[in-house]
Amino acid sequence: MVFGFSYEMFDDAVGREFCRPPDQTLLALAHDDRVGGLIVADPWRSYVVSAARRRPVRLVEDITVAGRNAVRVRPHRLRTGDPTDLGRVERSYRRYGAVLGRALARTRGERKPRPRSAALVTYNPFVAAFCDSPWISKVVYFGQDDWATGEGVVRWWDLYREAYRRIEERGAAIFAVSEELAERISPRTTVVPNGVIADVWRPRHPEPDRIAALPRPRAVYTGTIDDRLEADLVETTASMVGSLVMIGYPGDARTVEWLRSLDRVHVFDPVGQHELAALVQACDVGLIPHRDQACIRAMSPLKLYEYLAAGLPVLSVDLPPIHGVDDERVCICRREEWASGVKRVLDMGSAPEGRRQQFIDAVSWERRMQPVVEAAVD
Repeated sequence: MVFGFSYEMFDDAVGREFCRPPDQTLLALAHDDRVGGLIVADPWRSYVVSAARRRPVRLVEDITVAGRNAVRVRPHRLRTGDPTDLGRVERSYRRYGAVLGRALARTRGERKPRPRSAALVTYNPFVAAFCDSPWISKVVYFGQDDWATGEGVVRWWDLYREAYRRIEERGAAIFAVSEELAERISPRTTVVPNGVIADVWRPRHPEPDRIAALPRPRAVYTGTIDDRLEADLVETTASMVGSLVMIGYPGDARTVEWLRSLDRVHVFDPVGQHELAALVQACDVGLIPHRDQACIRAMSPLKLYEYLAAGLPVLSVDLPPIHGVDDERVCICRREEWASGVKRVLDMGSAPEGRRQQFIDAVSWERRMQPVVEAAVD
């Protein structure tokens, strides 16, 4: 079994404590006894950058994933970034597949990999579309984001759309985090929304000191802090609550600077999963005040499931993947009605403990990843 991330490395999954879909797919594969040898493939990396940062450039490395032995593959080329013309992208990812094949053969003590001898599970659309090495027995593609509408990758939009077409054409098993994204990739796509790590979110954690000192009611936002935030909605919320807590990776320095300038707003750096659960549980309302943009509309907000797993009511703008998750505990409102939405969720209070536990059971990553594993090992 060969597993690959999109544009992240294995180190990133370790650093965030395996909380996102690719990380959980990898863990689910590692836990399944039907999976034999497991290879974990990083995306293309630059020889130049790796050497400058003193990162290893050797092809294979022994690692441990969920208590089992695995092999990490570090493919390198001159530049990290992908070309912007189709022919060069095709050649690059055919070569990527060949590199993985060499690593696969090396782990087996073979001169070259046997034909159709390993499944390829990947979150990278170019890998799923253009890797055509003979060793691949099947392809499983999982779409976490709509790369064909991402604001930071505009130059590659047409290439991503072509990749979606090729993935469909080759008959790959396809998964996506939302119906919205599934419709953009293929009518055959199976939807697997985000979930939560049950062992992390199930217990009631003590209230952290730095949260306990903040006035209530406390609203919370978790996740990357960047320009996806709708400024008016954030400012309206801050004016109506005792504290607005923002927890996450600072993806845009200007956004963070603006947030720190607001009264009652407290910006926290990323934290570990157990501390995150404790911080969210110590708040009163979860927020999704996002802009309306095509890529955002296709996302399955991990924060939505974490808020509900913490027992919080949720206030969100109207995004397709929000609908149907919990119609009683999630208040979806138009932007011009945000202030009344804040009042409504503040009146909801925490979910009963039994309901909270049932929600965690329903959206646990262990349950979410079952169909993905079945597609890979079938």
